[in-house]
Amino acid sequence: MSLKKKVSDFIKEFKLISKGDSVLLGVSGGPDSVFMLHILNELKKETGFSISIASFNHKLREEAADECDFVRKMSSELGVPFFYGESDVKKVSEEKKISIEEAARAERFRFLFNLKEEKGFDKIALAHNKDDFVETVLMHLLKGSGLNGLTGIKPASFNGIIHPILPIDREELAEYLRENKILYRTDLTNYSLTYLRNKIRHQIVPLFTAMNENFKERVFRMGLLLLEEDRFLSDIVKKDIEIIRSESGFSIRIFLSLPIFEKRRIIKLLLGDSSGFDRVERVIKFLETPLSNKMSLYGNLFLIKKNGYFYVKEDKAHPFSVSARYPVNVPGETVIKEISARIVTEITNDFRNFRPSKETAIFDFDKLPLPLIVRFRNEGDKIRIENGTKKLQDLFVDLKVPLEKRPYVP
Repeated sequence: MSLKKKVSDFIKEFKLISKGDSVLLGVSGGPDSVFMLHILNELKKETGFSISIASFNHKLREEAADECDFVRKMSSELGVPFFYGESDVKKVSEEKKISIEEAARAERFRFLFNLKEEKGFDKIALAHNKDDFVETVLMHLLKGSGLNGLTGIKPASFNGIIHPILPIDREELAEYLRENKILYRTDLTNYSLTYLRNKIRHQIVPLFTAMNENFKERVFRMGLLLLEEDRFLSDIVKKDIEIIRSESGFSIRIFLSLPIFEKRRIIKLLLGDSSGFDRVERVIKFLETPLSNKMSLYGNLFLIKKNGYFYVKEDKAHPFSVSARYPVNVPGETVIKEISARIVTEITNDFRNFRPSKETAIFDFDKLPLPLIVRFRNEGDKIRIENGTKKLQDLFVDLKVPLEKRPYVP
């Protein structure tokens, strides 16, 4: 089977790209992303989608600017739109007191997501391959992981991210580039054993492959099998969390009757990004113990048990006033100083090219009850939805908004 067909079949199997989609490709100039670019450029006419290229300079290596210029030139030769972004990642790392790797990932995704929203792209394609998949599974295994971590890199991830060349390994794509005389650039940091991923890539994977030449394919198949099981379990939990939820909180009695895997998944869903294994286990033990009615989660957040129900409550005032109200300037700009955000509005009759997103919307001006007001949440807030109303707290849970971020949502 040709690599082109292999990628095409994978895209169809997981419904990664649909006819009419506009896809933004993250291209660094390395062999993986160059291969993805050329394969999707061939497939776009057959499937009926369009592609654009995004290249990001982290300013961590002297040759990074040349690599971006290389990608720019390649985009011009292929007649594909090109977008460039850059950030002083080292400076961001120092200011935010996070690792270089974390800062680089955050800045790169910020660039890609901003482009997706501004230009209306439907998907963001990243060039992770089968080797990346295997390395990710092994990294999660080393650090300790549940079922979700062992699924590796998902074909379709969050916020429109897709991985269309996931079934292709590095040797296959390298051979394709050699046969077609396609140039690419090599990032020498990929060979540095300073990074855990590189240690796994150059030391651990070759060892396992020597014992089983099909090792990478076996891990890849395992990940895809576990992905289906993980999705099935997630669907069960989403349904059951509605059963234990009420106006008073979550039923302790019904929660404790559930199997342990559901208990863990429900707590992880409630705590969002702050749901490490130890904290989840501590919450479950607290709910199983009748002696205490209040448990500190972190910061000013507490888990409360009351009248057979449990819920999360903030026990201190927020660093800003939740009573702040901002009339929205229509048209014009409204600055929400508490969270350093702004709302920009305009009145227009031409909305043919408008694409709604998480941060943009369009309304019938004649039906708006002016003035529009922005405020922060109050206890018991509800939102009107298609078939009735829903508590804002429940909406945050469904959307997996972390607890610590909920008070800051305008």
